[in-house]
Amino acid sequence: MRSGAAHASATNERAPLLMDALEKTRSQGWVRKTWMMALALATAAAALVATHLVSSRSGAAMAPFHARVVRTVRDYGKNADIHTMLWTPTGGFGFDPYDHSYDLSLKTAAVTELIQKTIELYYPGRLTPDQKPFEIVFVVTDFPQTNCVDKTKQNVGKTCTVQNWAPIFTFSSIPRDTSILPTLVGATLITFSKAVQAAMGMPAQRSSNENWSEISTFDVGRDVDPGSASEYEFDNLIPKIVWRGSDYPFLGPAFGAEHHRESTCHSILGRGWKSSHCQLQDLVGFPDENEAFRALLGSNEITPRTRAVLMSRLDGSWIDARFANSFFLTHPKAVVATQRAELGRRFNLDAQQPMSAAELARYKYQIDLGGWGGTTWTGTIHKMTMPGCLFHHETMMKDSYFEDLVAYEHYIPVKEDLSDLRERFGEVEANPELCKRVSANAKAWVDRFLTRRGLLFHNYMKLAVPLGKVVDPYGKFLRPFSAVHAEL
Repeated sequence: MRSGAAHASATNERAPLLMDALEKTRSQGWVRKTWMMALALATAAAALVATHLVSSRSGAAMAPFHARVVRTVRDYGKNADIHTMLWTPTGGFGFDPYDHSYDLSLKTAAVTELIQKTIELYYPGRLTPDQKPFEIVFVVTDFPQTNCVDKTKQNVGKTCTVQNWAPIFTFSSIPRDTSILPTLVGATLITFSKAVQAAMGMPAQRSSNENWSEISTFDVGRDVDPGSASEYEFDNLIPKIVWRGSDYPFLGPAFGAEHHRESTCHSILGRGWKSSHCQLQDLVGFPDENEAFRALLGSNEITPRTRAVLMSRLDGSWIDARFANSFFLTHPKAVVATQRAELGRRFNLDAQQPMSAAELARYKYQIDLGGWGGTTWTGTIHKMTMPGCLFHHETMMKDSYFEDLVAYEHYIPVKEDLSDLRERFGEVEANPELCKRVSANAKAWVDRFLTRRGLLFHNYMKLAVPLGKVVDPYGKFLRPFSAVHAEL
């Protein structure tokens, strides 16, 4: 799963758009039941960040001033966790704190902090008392949770008029097909927000330790006992594909049968997106376990992660994949959690515990199987730094840095449905020099990307420049990267 700051007492005043639109765009009953809890969670999240980062504003909340923003939020859909961030010359920055969960509230706070600091650093002339207000629309959910990604619903009944939407900045995974939501902007991945702010010289003012807020890398000299270092030499690595991870769904139903896949049992995620059927039940009743695995592998409804786990159970000579997320299996809100755990044990689909980085790095081939948002956020870069090479899961979704990576230079490409996984494995097994070269290139790319200049330039191109669509449409205020960071 995958945090921007405001004074808690002023958060309602700083929501000129959504506070007005909530009652019109979200289920009345749902709002009544959850509003107080959501507000409390959002307030708690806001308290985690420095209260001085966003200027307070006294008086009544401002009315929405941008009809295009109002239409965008309305069309995007109820219960979709879409937000606005406001700047006015008298009130400074503020944002809508509403969210369905504590985790999303933390992400909202992280994103608004990054947006504010980016504008202050690269558009200082835009924040003077004589300038007009602006409002930024953004989302932080793992993927765009709007039914408007379904193209059959676009421009029907004057809803989902996506071509007319305001720019929507997302700090999560986005569709590769830009025509799905043409105004969606794939901004700096939220995983990089803390590191980018540190590179700016303005450290993040929060204490979140969630895994989405950290960048993990692997280094033999740092992470392995010196006496075991020889085990991580390429020729000594275990010649298998390895994966451990959570049993999440794959995207939401609005992405259609071609992409959306449910988890093996009922999902604990999403807006009531729950299956009426536990797929693992389909393994029961076969006289032979392998026959059961082959039967479920023949289904087009299982997630790529489930497919990899079943492949591993059917033939473990080339792939070692297991689900490893005890929280998911035991979460009190998980539907039929005990049934899921029982079936997982029965068919040996779940690892007893996740592998450590040192254990994963002992394998020659890593794979970054996409989850709820279609990517892994933290997993791709982490695995690129391991001594083996990465089988990169190329799905319909991408993260902010994917366009900088090149197939067969930084990774071995694998299709979304994993139909070519065994073929790609055979390819690199027959050509070990390919894997060695890809591994070396990948680690070198990560080393460059995670430098101060690399992070700052990425944020400049992915967030600062695109923000000009909203805050600087005439190109008057954006400062050149070389001028701001002359030392680089």
